[in-house]
Amino acid sequence: MSHKEEKPPFLGTWNNVYALVIGALVLMIILFYSFTCYFA
Repeated sequence: MSHKEEKPPFLGTWNNVYALVIGALVLMIILFYSFTCYFA
C-alpha cells in the first residue's frame, strides 16, 4: 500500500488550515476575555 497525502478541501495546505484554527481560537479567547472584563 502506498501512502498518498491528501490535500485539505480548502486553503491549499494543512499548515494554512491549522493556522486558521489557531487564529480563530486566539480570537475567541480575546473576545471572551474582553467581555468578562467589560461586564465584571
